[in-house]
Amino acid sequence: MLRATLPTVATGDLTDLALHDAAGGRVLVVGDGNFSFTRAFLRANAARVASGAIALTATSLDTHAELLRMYPSAAAALAELAAGGASVAHGVDATRLSEWRRPDETSRAFDRVVFNFPHFAAGGAKRNKIHRHRQLLCEFFASAAAVLARDGLVFVTLCAGQGGTPCDPKPRAPGDTWQVVQCAADAGLVLRDVHRCPVETLAALGYLSVGYKLRERGFWTPDSVTHVFGREAVGVPAPFPIEWTRAISFWTHEGFTEAKVAAILRASFPAPMTLRYELTDTYTCPQTGRASVTYAFTVACAYSALSKARVNARALAALRRIESSGFASSRAA
Repeated sequence: MLRATLPTVATGDLTDLALHDAAGGRVLVVGDGNFSFTRAFLRANAARVASGAIALTATSLDTHAELLRMYPSAAAALAELAAGGASVAHGVDATRLSEWRRPDETSRAFDRVVFNFPHFAAGGAKRNKIHRHRQLLCEFFASAAAVLARDGLVFVTLCAGQGGTPCDPKPRAPGDTWQVVQCAADAGLVLRDVHRCPVETLAALGYLSVGYKLRERGFWTPDSVTHVFGREAVGVPAPFPIEWTRAISFWTHEGFTEAKVAAILRASFPAPMTLRYELTDTYTCPQTGRASVTYAFTVACAYSALSKARVNARALAALRRIESSGFASSRAA
């Protein structure tokens, strides 16, 4: 079961995308397969799309001919979208959105970007490695961030167990998930909300997911989870901050104290980042008598996109400061 309450801002669900005010917004849907999600969203917001309050654009990676060959049911959805005032574009790569020449000839940013059930599908029925799915997510988030408005949101829906957040209804070991929050952090995006996808409501509006093994077969959508991401914002915490654990080892010299190490670590990972550390190993060289220590530390932050690269860079800088402090030196020396 998903947690009943989450410490997040209100972001709406896939039927409204939190576009509640009169200003509406610009919505981009990518990778929609048979375009039935975009049609469902149009049906739920028909008056606002027709009036122009919501500018709705849907894209597919496939060309129009490829789309109809794989998903014959898409023809009816495309006709309804055109009649309802939505824009459609084919041959659009969701991982290269900044290169896309848009139908409206504008470069205005989008207020919402939606990608439901993204997956690396090369090879058709071939079982794909998790790292391929993660790579797709990383590339998509970087692409979406490039066309996202300052206060925009990115909605990504995954099957149960794939996302890897603590509220996933089918928990898996972290290494067996797609690590969606970490992938988004690489693009500077922070998790804002997590909620169950309104599958029944969308189905009643005509949504049917397709694309499983590149066929007109749907994914297993019950208990699927929608993850909502936004840019870093002052004072807005993420419901599930990313935690990273790293270890550093070095030779100790006269003047070494744990307090000095802690001071360097805290300076390297300042507030609002949180830091925990502990001494995990000591070693004395039998030949030289030199002593070394190993510290493990865990870093988290609810207010920033704490990516693996950012943590690694700060950890390396901290180790270099320790090694040049006079009370320690590199184990590599």
